[in-house]
Amino acid sequence: MRRALVTSLGLLAFTTAGCDRYPEDPIFAYGRALHRDGTPRSGETLTLERLEDDVFTPLTTATTEASGDFTLEMLSGDAVHEEDSSRRSNRLRLALPLDADGSGTFLSFTMQDDVELPTLKPWDAHPLVGSSDQGPTVAFPPAPPAPPVPETGDTLELLADDGSTIPLLPTAPEPLLWVTSGGELLWRQKGTESPWTPSPYVLEDFAAPQVRLRAASMGSWLFSPLGGESSSVYFRQEWRTGAEPLPAGALRPISRGATCEPSFPDVCPWTDGLLTPVDFWEKETDPRFHNVVITLPQPALPRRAVVRGLYYLQGRGGRDWLVLEGSVDGEQWQSLARVVLRDMSPQEQSLRDATFGLYTEPAEGASPYGDGMLRLGVQEPVFQDVPLTPTGPVRFVRLSVESLIYDGTAPPAEFYTLSELSIFE
Repeated sequence: MRRALVTSLGLLAFTTAGCDRYPEDPIFAYGRALHRDGTPRSGETLTLERLEDDVFTPLTTATTEASGDFTLEMLSGDAVHEEDSSRRSNRLRLALPLDADGSGTFLSFTMQDDVELPTLKPWDAHPLVGSSDQGPTVAFPPAPPAPPVPETGDTLELLADDGSTIPLLPTAPEPLLWVTSGGELLWRQKGTESPWTPSPYVLEDFAAPQVRLRAASMGSWLFSPLGGESSSVYFRQEWRTGAEPLPAGALRPISRGATCEPSFPDVCPWTDGLLTPVDFWEKETDPRFHNVVITLPQPALPRRAVVRGLYYLQGRGGRDWLVLEGSVDGEQWQSLARVVLRDMSPQEQSLRDATFGLYTEPAEGASPYGDGMLRLGVQEPVFQDVPLTPTGPVRFVRLSVESLIYDGTAPPAEFYTLSELSIFE
């Protein structure tokens, strides 16, 4: 078995694509489709799609055998685009139809030659909404296991600084509670035990929130058949369940409708309660911003802040802090909270970058079920429910992120996107 190495900077030190294929040569992807109980999905037609101009369009189909196995045949030119002596792998997608309860799974992947694919099997799960003295609860089972490496496949390895190697196995899925309202992402919560109790601040005053479960795994496999062209598959598998309603929220933030800096001609999009992600800049000539300042209608003692959908530029030092400050005059600031967002060793960063760097984040609408982007790795947005400790009334609240860089300092990070910032008394 041959293992290829990835440097600690996440740069590939190998080439897996064969060079003898012509665009008209046939290549194959082999897979298996199962029901959630493990029985084969026999006689089912699956459609392989290809991303073209940011839209997935049908490419070919395959019908599952009695065992659930299937073979997708395509041309090499369908999987790899050659232009001006360069080769680019096309993004492909394969999905199971949704079960009656809304459960489903799909693969998005790239390949160069013949490969095996992870098994398509729905997650046998559904969120169970209950109640407690603290409010609504959501119970959920463990996530599905990570796709096992096929017997014919191999993995990349990370070359650590001490000379040892770490196999880059598919990432372990974990249950992600995905709460929406009006089609927009209200909250995402992972790394918690079942049952989860959303705080009243998280639900805010949204009238019809609903929760589903999502999970994902990313990985890469190498294939070196005897007498055949070497190949690889970089894949991302996602699972989802149907949704269940949550009770309406009943807390209106004191920041609702407040003005902000950066300023907007109309209502500040980060205090309007609409949850729409808004970018801080759209073109290279736009100014860059490193914080958001909310001007409250009148001085208040803020006790809670809820940050939704913050995406920022992470420094290479591996440590970030979410910082909230208050001010009476906008000049002198007092600390309200400082929360650790990330604390990673150099090796942990290298492992993350190598794993997630092999396959870019999905295009908008990558889920065939309309669930929205599930950002992972360095692209994962910040959702934080933060207790505040003011020392006196404030009129202004400032949000920033301090991110450690190579020289040991932690300057404010550049902001990319934010959905909402809510302040509560």
